[in-house]
Amino acid sequence: MKEFMLKAKDFFKTSRAKKILKRISFFIIGFLALILVLFIGLRIYFNQNKETILTSINQKINENISGHASIGDLGYKFLIGFPNFTVVLNKVELQDSLYAIHKRSVLKAEEIEVRLNVLSLLHKKVDIEKVVLIDTKIDLFKDKNGVSNSNIFKPKPKTNKPKSKTETEIGEVDFKNVVFISQNLQRNKLFHFEVNSLKCKMNYNDDGWGTDLHLDVFAKSMAFNTKKGSFIKDKRVKGKLAVQFSKSKNKIDVLTEGLGIGDDDFDIKASFGLDKDHPMMDINIKTHILWLNAAHLLDPHIFKILNHFNITKPLDAQCSIKGDMNAEGDPEIIVDAQIKDNVLVSSEGETKDCSFEARYTNNFKNGLGYNDINSAIIVKNFTGTYKEIPITIPSAAISNLEKPVATGDFHSKFDVEKLGNIFGDDFIKFNGGTAKVDFKFNVDIVALRISKPRFTGKVNIEKANMLLKSKNLAFQTNVLLDFTDEALFIRNIKYQRDRNIVFVDGKIDNFLNLYYDDPAKMVAVLNINSPFLDMKKFMGVLAHGQTKKEVPKEAKKPVSQADTKKRIALVEKCQVVINLNLDKMVYSNLTATNAKINLLANNRRFYIKQGAIETCGGKITFNSHLIPQGNLFEVQTNVNVASVDIPQFLTSFKNFGVKSFQPQNIKGKLSVKTDLSVKMTQDGDLVDDSAKGNFQYDISNGSLINFKPIMKVGKYAFPNRNVSHIVFNDLSGKASINGSLVNVDYFKVSSNVLNFDVEGVYSFKKGTQLGLVIPLRNPEDDYKIKDLKEREVKRYKGVVVRLLVVDGKNGEMKIKLGSIPKEKKAKV
Repeated sequence: MKEFMLKAKDFFKTSRAKKILKRISFFIIGFLALILVLFIGLRIYFNQNKETILTSINQKINENISGHASIGDLGYKFLIGFPNFTVVLNKVELQDSLYAIHKRSVLKAEEIEVRLNVLSLLHKKVDIEKVVLIDTKIDLFKDKNGVSNSNIFKPKPKTNKPKSKTETEIGEVDFKNVVFISQNLQRNKLFHFEVNSLKCKMNYNDDGWGTDLHLDVFAKSMAFNTKKGSFIKDKRVKGKLAVQFSKSKNKIDVLTEGLGIGDDDFDIKASFGLDKDHPMMDINIKTHILWLNAAHLLDPHIFKILNHFNITKPLDAQCSIKGDMNAEGDPEIIVDAQIKDNVLVSSEGETKDCSFEARYTNNFKNGLGYNDINSAIIVKNFTGTYKEIPITIPSAAISNLEKPVATGDFHSKFDVEKLGNIFGDDFIKFNGGTAKVDFKFNVDIVALRISKPRFTGKVNIEKANMLLKSKNLAFQTNVLLDFTDEALFIRNIKYQRDRNIVFVDGKIDNFLNLYYDDPAKMVAVLNINSPFLDMKKFMGVLAHGQTKKEVPKEAKKPVSQADTKKRIALVEKCQVVINLNLDKMVYSNLTATNAKINLLANNRRFYIKQGAIETCGGKITFNSHLIPQGNLFEVQTNVNVASVDIPQFLTSFKNFGVKSFQPQNIKGKLSVKTDLSVKMTQDGDLVDDSAKGNFQYDISNGSLINFKPIMKVGKYAFPNRNVSHIVFNDLSGKASINGSLVNVDYFKVSSNVLNFDVEGVYSFKKGTQLGLVIPLRNPEDDYKIKDLKEREVKRYKGVVVRLLVVDGKNGEMKIKLGSIPKEKKAKV
């Protein structure tokens, strides 16, 4: 190689080599000079005939269009695209024949460059090597009446002449700052793109052509229905597309990978039919994208729905758009997504470890059109965890997006303590036990909120430990909630604490609608059966009032306190009808059997109707109304006591606080009718000195045994009579109570030992002033007098003693001579 280079160097030093180089130089210079002369000649010819050429071009274009074409100026770029030459058309405008109606030009271009291949012209072939559109607006328009500006080219006349041998081909197209608009007011469609750059080189074949199109476009609008808005609105589209045109199929196919739309990349396969009447499109898009990024690419109508949710990690999605580009309304749109191990965020919170398949379609049922009514969001194989509660939805659908309805199946099985994550622990704390949920649901959705839900299915809770925090009341229970179309049935509830055992079943009619729409109209009917129940504790549970507590910021849980209060408030608004059927019950010292009580609870108000218990050898019936007043209840009650054993009855009520005698000092059967008001605590205790009202009483087969007030009188007045056992048989009277004072109407006691009359005021505390009128005669044989009037006259014969019973020491009574002053005889 080195030897060859030395020989070559020696050769170029010879005179022969110098002559050859000189001849080559002359040839190149001559050739360049010839080309220069040629282009100068063309330039001179072009300048001298510019007006003629411009007129000829305008005339030729106007002959082939239905409308008007104008070119403002014609230019020539020297040596641009050598060896070809470039013609520049300035101020180009194309108008169709109906321009006067719609006032919209088909094309307006500041500059169009056309580069022609000179050698091809010699073969009668118009070979346009390159077309460049600069600062151009292409505007295709159709108004509401169907008037269009796009029918600008005249149809070619049919002829038997052979086709011209001259062919026209365009080798390269370049758009710079081009605006493309296609608007159809009749079909409510608008496509508007601002083309920053578009470049492609054409490759022709027997069936058409193909090209790689390099695109940089800003999408202002891609609205298949302007009433709903645009897809990919205000997004930049950038990338390379492989484009193929087929004459035989009369369509254009587009294929691209990694096309940038906004901040994401898309793989797209599409075809566009070129039929004049029904140009069909078929677009398939695949991407890996964030939920909200995808939502922003869709029209505002769909975005409005999707924006209420978010999926935090990217997902795989595919979109199919098919339809007639001239048809009114939307094309068929199907969006499929696959979500795996993701987080779903909604207004209700986060669902973690979320996986499912989702589809949006606007053709839910074939033949009903591509519209909102026939649109649906379909979900399959949904699994996730909401507030640590596992959720499974095998299938669900939200259909009819004008009036959305959600349908599907819902399943879950979890530890009951997880309910605290939803409802909070302020009211009830859950611990232990399991819950199983199996539902079919059909739910109206208004503004993406549940409305008028219809559930069918069961919630089964087993061995759940619950703590009612306000009362520190802990118990274990089973619960079965059975949702049907007509009602919520409550079954299998068992409450047991200490000796208290309660079995509960019931139902709430129209529960699912009223819970959301009008909780105050909800009526829960509960049947409570129990072999033993402490009614004070039961009333304490019913009368629960939530205590407000300040929660330190650091102690707050993720559970919304507002949501918790809202749920509790809804429950409190519900009316509850409780039918109590108790084998045995206690209330303080009162023990009763066969208790049947109908109780209505409404917003912490309680109405007892047809209450009946058997106790003390008799029966008590009552109607009551409990009205909340702060931490107390105002109780208005009517009570009928029928033939109860007096000692047992007094013992049950702690002898009503009387200390001057004990229950065993009075025998007999007592019947009482009362109309009272009294105050009661939330724990069921009566407030002292709060009773007001009237009562009537009847005592049958009565007797006084070791009755201290009478024995004190008898010790001095009747030393020879046995006043330790006085039988007075029947007795009736009236009295009224006001706080601690009982106003006793005048009544008479007729017995075998002595007779006495009583009236005045008895006080459970201080203020007792009872008047006694005692005839000293022995009434032992008075029962033999059959004439009652005669017996009454004889009652007061002889000496009559008037005594006054007043307060003594330590709650005892003190007896002294005297009578009640007339002014004291008025009722208290």
